[in-house]
Amino acid sequence: MPVVLIPLLLVADQMSKLWALAHLDPAPRHFLPGLYLTLVHNTGVAFGLFKGNPLLLGVFSLVVGFLLLLYLARARNDTLTTLALSLITAGALGNAIDRLGRGWVVDFLDIGPGLWPVFNLADSFVVIGVLLLLLPWGKPRG
Repeated sequence: MPVVLIPLLLVADQMSKLWALAHLDPAPRHFLPGLYLTLVHNTGVAFGLFKGNPLLLGVFSLVVGFLLLLYLARARNDTLTTLALSLITAGALGNAIDRLGRGWVVDFLDIGPGLWPVFNLADSFVVIGVLLLLLPWGKPRG
């Protein structure tokens, strides 16, 4: 069931980025307590690493996304693992679309100017998915 979330998450990610491009600029705009909206054109990956090679990063993200899709289509995982991998897949594909289509990723979520790198929904999906995979859900304690 969570695999059907992938297209919904991709649409949410891309729609939020289109909204950010239409309504935001690089000046931080206070949105909620602890959250600002700041438009950033990110040519790298997490924390701005590996800037300047969007084609390579885009192809890598696309390959990771498609490999995860193939794995999800064939493997029989528990619901939590499937959810986690679906989140990671949607995040990888969402940022691949940006890198290959624009040459950079649209980032706009800012937890405080200068406190943390600006990010987007796709980044959040990947982080949440990885955390779900790392948490010891249902594993025996000992």
